[in-house]
Amino acid sequence: MPMQWWRKITNYTVLNLAAVYGGYCRKKQLKDSQRIDSVSEKQLLDFVHKNKNTVYGQKYGFDHIHTIQDYQDQVPFTTYDDYRDYVNRIAENGEQNVLTADKVVFFAKTSGTSGEMKRIPVVKKATRPYTETVAVFMNIIHQEMKKRGIHCGRGLNTVEIETHTTQSGIKEGLISAYTLQSARLTIPVITCFPKEIFGYGEGVDMKYLKAFYALKDRDLAYMAAVFMSNLTDLMTYIFENTDRLIEDIAQGHISNDIVMPEILRTNLNKNLRPDTERAEELRKIFREHSHSGIMTALWPKLCIVIGIGTGEFEGFAKKMRDYCGENVSFYHETYSSSEALIANAVDVECEDYRILTDSAFFEFIPVGEKAERPLLRHELKVGQLYEIVITNWSGLYRYRIKDVVRVTGFEGKNPLIRFAYRKNQVINITGVKLTTEHITHAMKEFEKTTGLHIADYTLYPDTSHSPWRIMLFLETEEEISSEQKIRYAHIFDEKLSAMNREHGRMLQIGETDPSVICQVERNTFREYREFRMRQGASQNQIKTSRVINSPEVLKLFMDHTRIN
Repeated sequence: MPMQWWRKITNYTVLNLAAVYGGYCRKKQLKDSQRIDSVSEKQLLDFVHKNKNTVYGQKYGFDHIHTIQDYQDQVPFTTYDDYRDYVNRIAENGEQNVLTADKVVFFAKTSGTSGEMKRIPVVKKATRPYTETVAVFMNIIHQEMKKRGIHCGRGLNTVEIETHTTQSGIKEGLISAYTLQSARLTIPVITCFPKEIFGYGEGVDMKYLKAFYALKDRDLAYMAAVFMSNLTDLMTYIFENTDRLIEDIAQGHISNDIVMPEILRTNLNKNLRPDTERAEELRKIFREHSHSGIMTALWPKLCIVIGIGTGEFEGFAKKMRDYCGENVSFYHETYSSSEALIANAVDVECEDYRILTDSAFFEFIPVGEKAERPLLRHELKVGQLYEIVITNWSGLYRYRIKDVVRVTGFEGKNPLIRFAYRKNQVINITGVKLTTEHITHAMKEFEKTTGLHIADYTLYPDTSHSPWRIMLFLETEEEISSEQKIRYAHIFDEKLSAMNREHGRMLQIGETDPSVICQVERNTFREYREFRMRQGASQNQIKTSRVINSPEVLKLFMDHTRIN
C-alpha cells in the first residue's frame, strides 16, 4: 500500500532533520582531521586524568601521566584476558569505578570470528560516535534520494536490537542495540519495521519478518546491514520463499507456522491488512524478471545499499550490484568492532575509511619492522601495514584488537585506511605467512581466471598431511569435475604465489604440497552461519572465517564436501 499523507510528512521531516545533523557530523570529522595530533593528545590526557582514582588507574599510576610518552611507558598493552575479572566485577556485582569513573550503562556482547564470547563495558560517552555515524548514514541516504528526486521513502535495516540483562541489572547485547534503542520511536518512521518487533531476536524467525516487511513496502529507498553478506542471504531467502511471502502479503497476516511468540504474532497481525494489489505486482515481477536487476523492479525508489562490501566481502557486493542493476549507489559503512567504532567510509562508492577523531585514542604497531614505540596516526606512512591498538572511553587501555590495516592516503593529518587482515586469521607454517589479504586478492584473481561463480570459500591448513597443504573449500554455482579440481588447485596456488612468493618457493622445493579443492554442497556456508548462531553469535556479527581454526567447523565442511 502507498504511504499515507501523514506518514509521508513525518517521514520527510525525520529524514531531513537526521540529514542536517548528519551533515554537521561529517563537517566536524573533516575539520578535526586537520588537527588530529593535538585533538588526540588532549582527549587521552583528559581521559587518563579523569580515571586516575579508578581501580585500574591506581594500579598503573594514572596520576603521574602527563604526556603520551608517559602513558606508553606506564600502561602495558592488553587483551581481553586482562579485563575478564574486572568485567565480571561490574557485570555480576554492579561495582563501578573499576575501569572508568563514568558509569557502565551497557555491555557490548561479541563472539567475533573465533567464537570466544566477550563482554565489552560501555559508558554513555562511548555511544556518541555510533549515534553520529547513524546520522552520517542518514545524511548520505538523503543526498542519494535527493539526486533522484525522491523526497520520502523508508528503508530496511537488518540490524537486530535484542538485549538481555546481567546479574547486576545492566543490559547487554550488540553495541548497535543500545544506540538504536534510544531511537526506537523514530526508526519505524524511516524503516519498514513496525515498533512491535523491537527487542525481539532469539525465538523469532527474523529472516521471515525482514523479507515480509521489505517486500510489502513498495517505497523502500535504502537497505542497510553490517555486512553485504547479510543482504545477499536475505535475497536468497526471498527467492526461496517467494510464493509463501506473497501469499501472506495478499492475505494480510503472518503464517501460523512462522516461529515467534504468539503475543508478537497477534500484535503484528492486528496492524496488517490484505494487500492483493501489491501481491499481484510482486507475482508479475518475479514471473517476468531474472534475478539480475530485480531489486529496482521490486523497489523502484531504491537508491542506496549500505553495508561492508570491501575486501573479503567484495564477492557479496558484486552479487548485490547484480541484483540491484544500475543507478543504485553503494556505501561501505563503518569499520568497527565491539570495542570501538574505528572508521567510516569516506564517501559513497569509496573503499577507503577515515579514522574517527573522537571514538578512541589510537596507536599503531608497524608490521614487519621493529619500532621503539607504537606510532600515532599522523606518523604513519602510505602503503604500510599497522596493527591497531585502541584506548576507548569505556576503559579498555592500549587494547590490541588484533586487526591489521593498510594506510592508503591522508586527509589532513588523518590517515585513510583499508582493513588488511586479522592476526588470528593467518596461516603461518614452515616460514610461510599467509594473511587474509593475500587470500582475498588471490581468490579474486582465481575467480576471474576460472570463470567460476563462487558463493563463498574458506581454507584449512592441513598439517595432518605430509608435507602440509591447503584445503580450499568452495561453494559454487557450477559442478566441478575431478579433473577440473586438479587444474583449479594449480591455478589457486599460482595466484596465491603471486601474492606471497614464499608460498611459491615452498611449493617448488617440496616443503608444501599442492593445494586441494573441496567443493561443498549448496547452502553449506548458510549452515555454517546457522551453526555460529547456535553457538551464541549474532547474525549481525557473523562473517566467514577465511581460515578454519576449530575441529567442529572443519567437520561441518568435511561432512558437506562433494565426492566425485
